[in-house]
Amino acid sequence: MKMKKAFAVALACALLLGLAACDWFGGNTTQAQTTTQAETTTETEPTTQLKQVTLYLPNENADGFITRQAETDGSIEGVVALLVAEGALPEGCAPLGFSVEDAALDMNEAFLQAVNNTGTTGEYLRFGSLVNTVLGFFGLEVLYITAQGQVIETGHNTYDFVFRFYENHAG
Repeated sequence: MKMKKAFAVALACALLLGLAACDWFGGNTTQAQTTTQAETTTETEPTTQLKQVTLYLPNENADGFITRQAETDGSIEGVVALLVAEGALPEGCAPLGFSVEDAALDMNEAFLQAVNNTGTTGEYLRFGSLVNTVLGFFGLEVLYITAQGQVIETGHNTYDFVFRFYENHAG
């Protein structure tokens, strides 16, 4: 009887030792695969789906707009950066806040300076490029624009109203 107990204990120890050895030497493939999958996921950068945007840019005669297709990440920052890159807005112009639900865009000081340091035609073309591009891309009917949270006032106008799509002529 004692021999059977000793044999059972030895068998149990051998089984436990065998299972431990399998785990130690990679026998647990589920854990190894999970680790490999997690490592692969962290090494791979997520891909950003680019979206088409129609940019409204001042034409050569500065009396209307031309359109150009571009790709953006879909953010307001990306859209404004494209307008800057195309010369429709000067360097440094950037959004501070944007709400599609409220159809409200708050721009930075550089934008305020850009519309303040130009004539009526330049003012029209800068606002028109921004408004038409944002309205079209985000599917809005109107857009309210401020600069640093304040109503934009220039030597030509006080922009305390909502903008609608600009027609294809300046002035």
